[in-house]
Amino acid sequence: MEKTAPNELLTGPRILLRRYELGDAANLFATIEADRARLRTFLPWVDLIQHVSDEEAYIRSSVLQWMEHKIFDYGIFSPDTGEYLGAIGAHTISWPDARVELGYWLSSRAEGKGLITEAVGLLEKELFRLGFHRIEIRCNDVNARSFAVPKRCGYQHEGTLREDVLEHGVRRNTMVWGKLQPSV
Repeated sequence: MEKTAPNELLTGPRILLRRYELGDAANLFATIEADRARLRTFLPWVDLIQHVSDEEAYIRSSVLQWMEHKIFDYGIFSPDTGEYLGAIGAHTISWPDARVELGYWLSSRAEGKGLITEAVGLLEKELFRLGFHRIEIRCNDVNARSFAVPKRCGYQHEGTLREDVLEHGVRRNTMVWGKLQPSV
């Protein structure tokens, strides 16, 4: 499989997925700050974000890793207002195996509207177009909102890894969901 970056802008009926730009840092930080306690429950990296400069460093790294075909992180935005709603990205990319993992999160004000389901659909369509054979979604087995997404998107629950991640000093279980490139 040839290393090819996805489109930097993916448009859906209710959202835009756009590669981050340095100018997004303040909105990204404000969104995390407003939801810090809720987000840190399942996202251990939240504690590392303490200043806008931390988001600027993340965006610089994200853009560099995009150009190196290592990760493809998108901000989720409202097409009408430009409001920042959350994030979705393609990580843990194995080019030789044509396999990739998706990760995502939303602000509390955007939850419960099917926006992550739409974002997963947009990104998976783009990744399959690029030639990926397998897409995985991994999530904490007690994060019901997160594992409802792959269920709605037609992923198969392939198993649960017992106590495979240390999160906030506690071992947690990880559910593994997979979807294969549809046959033509």
